[in-house]
Amino acid sequence: MESEAESSDVVSDAVEKASGGSSESNGEPSTKKQRVDLAGLPTRQYLDQTVVPILLQAVMQLNKERPGDPIEWLANYLLKNKAQYSNGTS
Repeated sequence: MESEAESSDVVSDAVEKASGGSSESNGEPSTKKQRVDLAGLPTRQYLDQTVVPILLQAVMQLNKERPGDPIEWLANYLLKNKAQYSNGTS
C-alpha cells in the first residue's frame, strides 16, 4: 500500500502529464496554449486535457477532507473550481 506522500507524488506526476507539462524547452512556463480540436482527439487525450486535471485535484482534496457525503462534496468542488479548468486549460 502506498503512503500518502507517494500517492501525492503519483497524482502530481499524473497532473503534470495530463496537462502536457507546463514548460517549454527553455524551462519557462508556456504563456500561450495551443488551441486543439477537442472533438478530434482520441478518448484518452480528450479526457486528459479536459477532466483529468480537475478530477485529480478534487480526489486529492476529497481524500484529505473525507466528508460524510463524498459524491455531493465532489460535485460541489467541481462546480466551484471549474473556472480554473476551462476546455483543457489549467
